[in-house]
Amino acid sequence: MAAVKGMVQVHGSTYRIMRVSPSTYEVIRVLDDTSVGTFRSTPLEVTASVIDPALLRQVARTAIQGAKTSWVGKLALPVKVSDSVPPPDELRRAI
Repeated sequence: MAAVKGMVQVHGSTYRIMRVSPSTYEVIRVLDDTSVGTFRSTPLEVTASVIDPALLRQVARTAIQGAKTSWVGKLALPVKVSDSVPPPDELRRAI
């Protein structure tokens, strides 16, 4: 079942982003309700059917940057709180 993830606007045209399967999205041009292609978010791959692939790539990038896609972040290395936050006495000295 496709789920609407949101709308993006690129070069004056509005596109609806539909999630059709994990990491795969269909792009619908709202003006004429036409499917213009699909994209995968990880890694970014576009398959244009009606518009130029470069335009579809820009639509996909706009959707990803605008949080219109589902994304689960994966860290390459685990981060410990103690590694990223200095001890309290060092914080006091920095102020």
